[in-house]
Amino acid sequence: MSAREKWAYAVGNIPFAAKDAAFANFVVFYYTQIHGLSGTLAGLAMFIALSWDAISDPIVGSWSDNFRSRWGRRHPLLVAGGLPTALLFLALFTPPEQFGDAGIFLWLLGVSILLRTFLTIYFIPYSAMGAELSTDYDERTIIAKARVTMGWLAGMALPAVAFILFFGPRDGVDGRLVAVNYWHYGVLSALVAGITAVVCIIGTRSVIPRLPTASPAHKFSWRDPLKDLQMALTNRNFRLSVGANLAFGMSAGVYTTLSLYLGTYFWEFSADQLAGMVLPTAIATLMAFMALHRLGRRFDKPHLLAFASLALALNALWFLGSRLLGFLPENGHAIIYPLLLLNTGIGVFMIVSMQVLAASLAADIIDEQEMATGKRQEGVVFAAGAFVQKATTGAGALLAGIVIDLSGITGDSVPGSVDTDVLQALGWFTLAMTAGLALIAFFFNTRLRLGRKDHHKVRTQLAASTPGD
Repeated sequence: MSAREKWAYAVGNIPFAAKDAAFANFVVFYYTQIHGLSGTLAGLAMFIALSWDAISDPIVGSWSDNFRSRWGRRHPLLVAGGLPTALLFLALFTPPEQFGDAGIFLWLLGVSILLRTFLTIYFIPYSAMGAELSTDYDERTIIAKARVTMGWLAGMALPAVAFILFFGPRDGVDGRLVAVNYWHYGVLSALVAGITAVVCIIGTRSVIPRLPTASPAHKFSWRDPLKDLQMALTNRNFRLSVGANLAFGMSAGVYTTLSLYLGTYFWEFSADQLAGMVLPTAIATLMAFMALHRLGRRFDKPHLLAFASLALALNALWFLGSRLLGFLPENGHAIIYPLLLLNTGIGVFMIVSMQVLAASLAADIIDEQEMATGKRQEGVVFAAGAFVQKATTGAGALLAGIVIDLSGITGDSVPGSVDTDVLQALGWFTLAMTAGLALIAFFFNTRLRLGRKDHHKVRTQLAASTPGD
């Protein structure tokens, strides 16, 4: 791949990152604190939308694998899904003012389903294309690294810019509690998602002739998604990777959904301090980008995945656990914010590493599956991966919404005035979910068996069975 093709492809991950940034950081907070919707209903709306993903993701994955056109299997679907996704960010933050709780709930549900559907049409072919760009064990990590890095940079930049430009205090009013500021954030998200989708589509046109094409003997059938998924699940490494990604993603999903509540009420940080989280996030992302090249050549992907998931669990325990057990001083002490920056940097490094390695390993699993079945299933395998990513955001939102209601945080709660027992409950829940689920991911990752030597054998057998490969 040329550098232009690689980075044009990497930029295409930003629309998905914009969705994650909106849903993980602001959507539940906006609908509960601004519009008064209960946390349970807000989380339920996104969980129902997630349930639709369980149907749409494998359909689009199988459809994309079997799609034929003069522009290949992937690019027509990128166009069909990318631009509507951008426009739906505007609707996400503009529910009609006259709606009651039922209307607000239905609006959030409907917009979430539409946004996720069009994002699926865009993102499944996009991620599947990543596995087709190279067959090399290490180059796949480089491609995944560029893609995940761009997603992380966008994912941390969008909230940081929002805290600086939109959610800072104005005339003594906390900007996080002003409705119009979320409309401005929706406009920013729509522009970023739309522009980057266009850059990806145009910048990767040159790879279309080099990508695999669908078999002319097979036409898409509505039975294909289920049959393809059943075929993929026969692969042991695929099943283990889905389990690991689901556990890891739920850990991250719960934490990111509650992060604004933790930052606002548990730690009592200002909007400027929350915006400052961009610094450790950016540094850790770039450090992971540089370190994974060396680490990936020295260690197998399953071993690195296991280490990162274990480190993620320990990182949650030492900081949040220390505060809950009374080992850290009260809020406002000079040491608290630097420790949070350090904790965030370590966590981001591990999460970025896991996302890069998981995407790279998925491409290797596709090769293994082709050797066993004679069929490549990029769309199906990455549809499962995309569903896991979206499932964890939705499940995290549902669980977080329930704990918000149970803890007693309401729309009129003011930082510094929330009962200590409420904050303790919020902290213990976050700690148990993040550390516990990361340890489950560690368990699955230690059982993966697809290292460098294993993959070399797979590629050798594939080359021997395909003359001219």
